[in-house]
Amino acid sequence: MKLRTKIRLSVLAVIAGLLLIAQFFLRTHIVIGESMTPTLRSRDFCLMRVIRHYQPRRGDIVVFRTADDPPLFFIKRVIALPGEAINIDRGVVKINGAPLAEPYTTVNPDWNMEPTPVPASKVFVIGDNRDLPREDYLLGLVATRLVDGRLLLYWRLKR
Repeated sequence: MKLRTKIRLSVLAVIAGLLLIAQFFLRTHIVIGESMTPTLRSRDFCLMRVIRHYQPRRGDIVVFRTADDPPLFFIKRVIALPGEAINIDRGVVKINGAPLAEPYTTVNPDWNMEPTPVPASKVFVIGDNRDLPREDYLLGLVATRLVDGRLLLYWRLKR
């Protein structure tokens, strides 16, 4: 076999191996809708790190699935962690009574939510675009076992 052919086969084997490994550690998603604007916009291409046992961190942008069959997938931001209480007062998110700094979001001053405890093994997620109708950006409590990935990077495709 010629040297060039061997090199081509080696390069193809390395690429195939990397793609196979990436299947276990990386996922891609395309954002649908405006619930994460201004951070993410509809049709943004997201590369997510696959998470087997999610250790929640405030501010993470995560992809999670519903328990439905087939599941639906959503991209939202984690804002409250297990053991915390979250409430919203005139659009201001409060964690255990203290205001949460959210430079990434738009604020809807018409919105209020009573204090809600976040149980163990759950996180409270919400979209960044709070100017939308409430049902478009709020999802609430999500079991950490349903979190599939955390945002690594994204590309904004030209429209």
